Amino acid sequence: MLRVEEALERILSEIGRLEPEAVALPEALGRVLAQSIASQEEVPPFANSAMDGYALRSEDTQAASARAPRRLRLVGTIQAGSVAERPVGPGEAMRILTGAPVPPGANAVIQQELTQTGEDWVEVQQPVAAGNNIRHPGEDIRRGTLVLQEGAVLGPSEIGVLASLGVAAVSVYRRPVVAILATGDELVEIHEGLRPGQIRNSNSYLVAAAVTLAGGIPRPLGIARDQVEELRAKLLAAEEADLIITSGGVSVGDYDLVKDIMRERGIIDFWRVNLKPGKPLAFGRLGGTPLLGLPGNPVSAAVTFELFARPVLRKMQGFTRLLRPVVQARLLDGFQEASNRRHYVRAHVEWREGGFVAATTGRQDSHILSSMLGANALLVIPEGSPPMQPGEMVQAMLLVEGLE
Repeated sequence: MLRVEEALERILSEIGRLEPEAVALPEALGRVLAQSIASQEEVPPFANSAMDGYALRSEDTQAASARAPRRLRLVGTIQAGSVAERPVGPGEAMRILTGAPVPPGANAVIQQELTQTGEDWVEVQQPVAAGNNIRHPGEDIRRGTLVLQEGAVLGPSEIGVLASLGVAAVSVYRRPVVAILATGDELVEIHEGLRPGQIRNSNSYLVAAAVTLAGGIPRPLGIARDQVEELRAKLLAAEEADLIITSGGVSVGDYDLVKDIMRERGIIDFWRVNLKPGKPLAFGRLGGTPLLGLPGNPVSAAVTFELFARPVLRKMQGFTRLLRPVVQARLLDGFQEASNRRHYVRAHVEWREGGFVAATTGRQDSHILSSMLGANALLVIPEGSPPMQPGEMVQAMLLVEGLE
């Protein structure tokens, strides 16, 4: 059986970025930039006031003091979005609001709380340095500056900067369309009643939600029964997707048919990995489309999606950080099961007293899907490890943002 790292390396070596597409700026959040962007203008585009106050000539205030204030004549008001109708001359000042353009002739702004005012005058009781409270053109971004490089992930700050430059659309790597197929005679859809021997198709919903969170576009294909013709027809309908994810049908049972269709229609690279839960994991191609065959047990499907499918989807979208972050955590309750396979244990991790601590979320059987409810991490128990005791340190792969 392959080690987890070897399996992931083999999968990712077959995966490339998807082609770029142009999207409107509001739709680009979380996407990966497929172009470098340089500023075509200055930000801010003009000198403007950083304060509500008075625009004036610095040289008119140099002799001002509390005992001998300098009184200047008010000759107008400038609001944000407007411009002065005349310049500021010697001995004059203009009322100015934050963001408004500094009028010609003025070279400083004094904040209003440092002045005394009358109906048509303002008194300044201290010298005002040239440039005081003025935001200069290009102070934030100069024309021609490389603002964002290809490969940048567009978060709120990046979106805001691009908006300030007037960039209405950007080129980003396309989101992958993922065909999702559950297999098995025992499965029924969630709106159907259960008969003896049946279970609901939870895997398709779990995988579709995980695909969406990973940036992909899920295309659920429903359930394929354990019949070659039905499975073949469903998989043929999936070949136009960028990635196919199946659940079930890749083990060694009499009705594990996905591998057979993969051999018939394409290639199968491998179908077993040395991990728990999730040993029966298949990877190959169906026609020209990569296919990941996840195990049928729901926890196994969830864990193998995190380990293999999520990195694939991120690479397709141009991300360079493909894997979840890993931290060291102190085990609170121990873990008594030893295994020759790499074990990924569901756990809740939190920061406590200067370090991360981890508590397992109950039974670790691969069919106990409810154990995922409180889990924000997978504890990585190496192959051949003895039982883990409370207080031991363990690696924890974080499943949520903001803990690292």
